[in-house]
Amino acid sequence: MSLKKKGENEADTDSIISKFKDLSKEDKIELISFFINELKRLHQVSEQEIFQKKEISIPAGVFSNDKLSSLEAIVKYMKEELKLRFSKIGKLLNRSNKTIWTTYSKAVKKMPYPFGFISRDILIPVSAISNRSFSTLESVVGFIKDLDHSNHEVALMLHLDDRTIWTVYDRVKKKRGMKLDTE
Repeated sequence: MSLKKKGENEADTDSIISKFKDLSKEDKIELISFFINELKRLHQVSEQEIFQKKEISIPAGVFSNDKLSSLEAIVKYMKEELKLRFSKIGKLLNRSNKTIWTTYSKAVKKMPYPFGFISRDILIPVSAISNRSFSTLESVVGFIKDLDHSNHEVALMLHLDDRTIWTVYDRVKKKRGMKLDTE
């Protein structure tokens, strides 16, 4: 497949899209898999990073402290590291500006210094946290457990006890089960 050039390094997007539309489903899957593998190989990125690039994500490393609650860690990260306004954070997390401001104020009192190194091994999309049917911790634990991590692994990531993770994930499963019954 040859690509027309618009500028020095810009591919003609319309040409690529029209050629992509003509491919079979299997060929499209094979081509996208090729591009994903090339991105991973050339730029040392994970599939999770590739697919979550469009959405703001919270690295699980923000929870690796014993001082902040999960919501406090998320809000502090979004305010200080991503430089987002309280109104934007509130909108993304589906919470009021007052809640976000109060949460940030409490977080800064508990931990007045920046996070420092934050592990980005697991990125949690903000949309996974914004569902108000679940608490912030339930959303985080549910997302990480869905990636097939054990309770112990999740507990280590979040600096919590294994039994706490079991309890929280049990609540998540029950809430998800209740949602399935009502739909």
